[in-house]
Amino acid sequence: MMSFESFVRLGWSFFRTVLRGVFPRRPQLPRFVDQYRPDGILSMTSAEASAQDAAARCYGCGACDVAALGSGDFERFGATGPMGFVVGLSRRAGVDPGSPLGVDAKLAEAMTDACPVRVPFVALVDLVRRRHEEHVQGTGAS
Repeated sequence: MMSFESFVRLGWSFFRTVLRGVFPRRPQLPRFVDQYRPDGILSMTSAEASAQDAAARCYGCGACDVAALGSGDFERFGATGPMGFVVGLSRRAGVDPGSPLGVDAKLAEAMTDACPVRVPFVALVDLVRRRHEEHVQGTGAS
């Protein structure tokens, strides 16, 4: 048999649930994104989410590193090279990829062609550039 206290708690929980449905609250996602964006959380736009999902296909084979070393463009993606660039973004490992300002679309396409799972380097470079610009504008640095 249910005790009186359990019955009151159950009734109170039901009452709160009904009230929440009657008076909807503000969505909290914008507040969450604003709070954690400086920590590196990426925005939730569909284009950026699809680029993140495609980068997550990388299994670290190193084919892009070999292609970049062969063309002399390894360090244009940062000190860790193209594979480190992708892995740092796809795993959200807290790795600051910096700003790949020296990477042009032709080089990014060449890295995508070298990748056996076709990681979209062009979209990832655009994503990091956009995030870098947002960070610079947000801090007021130039």
